[in-house]
Formats: sequence, structure tokens, C-alpha cells
Amino acid sequence: MTTAERPELSTPALNSLLDFWLSKCDGGNPPVSSTISPAELRPWKDNIVIFEIVGDDDFVYSYYGKGLEQAWGHSRLGHTLDALPDNQRSLVRWEYDIALRERLPIARLYTGDFDGTTRAFERLVLPLSTDGSAADKLMVCAYEVVETAAEVEAEAAADPEPPPAESPPAETEAADDTNIIILLQPGATA
Repeated sequence: MTTAERPELSTPALNSLLDFWLSKCDGGNPPVSSTISPAELRPWKDNIVIFEIVGDDDFVYSYYGKGLEQAWGHSRLGHTLDALPDNQRSLVRWEYDIALRERLPIARLYTGDFDGTTRAFERLVLPLSTDGSAADKLMVCAYEVVETAAEVEAEAAADPEPPPAESPPAETEAADDTNIIILLQPGATA
């Protein structure tokens, strides 16, 4: 699959990170983490978290980007998923398990209530390997999706009826929209 054939993400930075990840895949295997230098990740470093897998299923934050720390109001460096709200923890654990098992990138757009403000983020989950074969680490990158005034006006013109009043989930960082997209086979040419 070529870059032109793969789904486009709404965030240009995530598209470029996916292309970078694809360029590092080798023979259908996810990239070996030791072949990726911190300098290569500089364009995305503030929006990345890296997970080490400890034991059979414990995801531990081993890197936490400053941009995400600012967005969420805290760092989870050194923590596991256990501190997340139940619904969010179940969703991301399921998503991470699929990315590791299938060795495929996964993208998701989600909207939630963050301290009383509805915000939308697009995220990309990328499996990594320490041995060149098994996926045993994850790199997750997220960017806030902010609609421009023109996009809001275009949506309103296309749908003059206001949507019914619905409250976003009350839980911090909870997901309304859980579109899961398995993007492509690793090792595809970019």
C-alpha cells in the first residue's frame, strides 16, 4: 500500500509521523525502537508518549511529551493505565492490545469533556519492537483538533437544524467518538 492509498488523518503532523513510521518498518515488522533516534522524533516530541510493556499486560508511560502534559494538566510518566477512568482505561487497553497483537497502527478521533470544556483529539498508536519481530512497545501521538470558524460555518450551513442538546461524557478524558481505524499493514511502502 502506498501513502496515497492509505487513509488520510485529519492532523498533518500525524500523517507525517505515520509516514516516518512506515519508512522505519522492515519486511512487514514494526520498527525497531533502537533504530529511531530522539532527533528524528523532534517534530512530534511534545505530543508523544511511549509505553513500555511490563509483564503480560501492564502499560507503563516511559516518555511523556510536554505538550500532552500541558493539555491534560499533568504528566503520567512512570504510571500505568490504572490511574485512568474505567471507561477510558478499557478503551485504550483494548486499542493498545490490538496494535500490539496485529502489529498495526491505529488512529482514533475522540471528543470528551476536559474540566468542563469539550475538546477533540486525534491520536495515532504505533507499535514498536525491541527485537525486530514482536511488537512490545507503543508510541502514541495525539494532537488537538480545532475547527476553524469557516469549518463551523460550513457545517452550520449544511445542517441548519441544531443538533439535539446532549452532554459530553462527564469523565475527564472520556471518549464520545470511538472510531477505530486499522490503517495498513506494516512494511508497506510510503
